[in-house]
Amino acid sequence: MSGPLDFEVEDLLLKSPPVATKRKKVTDLDDLLSDYYSKQREIDSIAHKKSRSSKRYSSDDEDDKNEKGNETKLSEIADECEKQMKQFFPENEIPLWGLKIFGQQKSLPSLGFIELENCKLLQPFRESQLDSDLLSDSGQGAGETFLEGLLMNGWLSQLALISGFVEASVASWTFYQVLYSSNEELQLSACDFWCNILSKNEAGQPSIVLAWIPSYRELNDALEVYGYLSDTSENAALNSISSSQVPGSEGPPVNISSWIKLLSACFQIRKFQSIFSVSEAEEVLIVIIRLFLSRQLQGLSFILTDCVQSILSFFTEDEWAVSCEKVAHDIAYSVPKDLNSLRIVECISGTSDRSKHFRGRMAIYMLGILFEKKVFDGMGILKSLGSVKLKDKDTDFFTLYIYLVLSENWILSYDLGDERSDILSMWTKFLRNCSGNISSTDWRLYASKVRSKASYLLQSTISEG
Repeated sequence: MSGPLDFEVEDLLLKSPPVATKRKKVTDLDDLLSDYYSKQREIDSIAHKKSRSSKRYSSDDEDDKNEKGNETKLSEIADECEKQMKQFFPENEIPLWGLKIFGQQKSLPSLGFIELENCKLLQPFRESQLDSDLLSDSGQGAGETFLEGLLMNGWLSQLALISGFVEASVASWTFYQVLYSSNEELQLSACDFWCNILSKNEAGQPSIVLAWIPSYRELNDALEVYGYLSDTSENAALNSISSSQVPGSEGPPVNISSWIKLLSACFQIRKFQSIFSVSEAEEVLIVIIRLFLSRQLQGLSFILTDCVQSILSFFTEDEWAVSCEKVAHDIAYSVPKDLNSLRIVECISGTSDRSKHFRGRMAIYMLGILFEKKVFDGMGILKSLGSVKLKDKDTDFFTLYIYLVLSENWILSYDLGDERSDILSMWTKFLRNCSGNISSTDWRLYASKVRSKASYLLQSTISEG
């Protein structure tokens, strides 16, 4: 057998076929063009993306510029609106009422009360063994220390009422505690002591006989120590502190409250022992009224009002007829013609004939000064009011408001006499002009206040008529 056997044929089939040699690919022109266009598309795509990104950034920059431009325009518009609003609503530029009535306090006067050691009031206590030991053990000033305890405990007032007499040393010592003591409890107790001993009994007589009474000079000296400025022109001199002043201590001290109460009590004993002359009473009245202009003393308005009423009741009828004109005239010329003048007039709030007359006279003097014509009669004042041009763009409604309030206080508080009907007729006409000729859309300073005030007064005037 010359041919291969079967198993030999199978072995041949199991052998691996020969590895085919890789033929090198031939690159033709079509392949090159395809590669070129593919790469070009990639480049164009990248360039397009960059272009879109650049446009987006450019658009953002333009938006930023537009936004900044809008902000600038908005700011300019806001500034212009604010400028116009200030022209319409400049109330915040008008100062509030109030004057600087107190400057730097001065040094306290040196006071000595040696007589207290031998005063008769302490004699019963010296006879007591226990109290005698207390007085002797305390050394110098024992009498004053002992009296301070009696005063603050209320026993000194009881002893004075029982004996019906207060000797000079005790009276002067307690008086100066009211004015100058830095111990608030002590000065308040001393103030109560004096108010009690100056009060009257049921028969209208003084409860206690005083061997010593204060004078106008001593009360006025205390006010100067407190730093009181008798004239507003003295404000300019406050920057330089004299050697008699206490640096860093600007008045008034807490004693001012007791000073006012004591002053009020002193005006109530004229029938028995007058402390003030008529001219001194006039000066004190001017001082008390000026204290209403101190914003530091707003909490004392009640006792200031009581003090004014005490001073008004001090004058006799004949004295008041002259003093009222003098004091009203002096106050009108010394107070600035702004909200301070309204504050002064409205603080005279009493309902007595003297209070109303006084308030009316101050108001008419202030009106005459405001019109700069020195017109102090009713008809002249109302003619000047009627000459105000309400529709004029330069109308000063703030000043007109002051005219209105002062005129109200004058007309409602003062006896108009035979001219009453004519004055009320002119007054009603003026109020109608103010309430009807001032538009509700007039935003100028105080225009709405003048219109509202005039409308209110018109209704009350018509109802009274």
